[in-house]
Amino acid sequence: MKKFIFLTVAVLAILILTGAGCAWFPAEEEATNAPSTIETNVNAPADPTLGWEVYESVPWAIEMKYPAKYKTIFDTYGWPHSLVHFIEAVPGTQSYRAQIETWDYEGEFRATYGRDPAFIVEHPNGKNWVTVDYNYDPSDPTVAEEWNLIISTFRFTAP
Repeated sequence: MKKFIFLTVAVLAILILTGAGCAWFPAEEEATNAPSTIETNVNAPADPTLGWEVYESVPWAIEMKYPAKYKTIFDTYGWPHSLVHFIEAVPGTQSYRAQIETWDYEGEFRATYGRDPAFIVEHPNGKNWVTVDYNYDPSDPTVAEEWNLIISTFRFTAP
């Protein structure tokens, strides 16, 4: 009889301790499903390109963001290397602000225009170069700031 009581107490003690251990240390599955806290930096600057339009050339696998104040024009007349022009969407504006062009070799832009472009990069195809250039307005230094930001969004969409 004493053995029976001792075994019963021992089994109950083991069950109670095992249950307490399970409650104290949740299963790994439960721990990974617990909600996580994501820290956000409220002082982080907002994305200045948020809400911008996106120019995309599927054949050339490129894209670049630009503000809605510009519209895109596809014009190769006099611009044989042009993929797209950007013009301010203001009535009466007649001159392109910027363009994306493709070239057969790195120095071709310089040979054509007598100066370096604002941005030039070799295309991943290894056969061409892509330039982004804008018409600088010396009376408005914000043009250069704006276009440097626009150019910073340029990327290839395919390897």
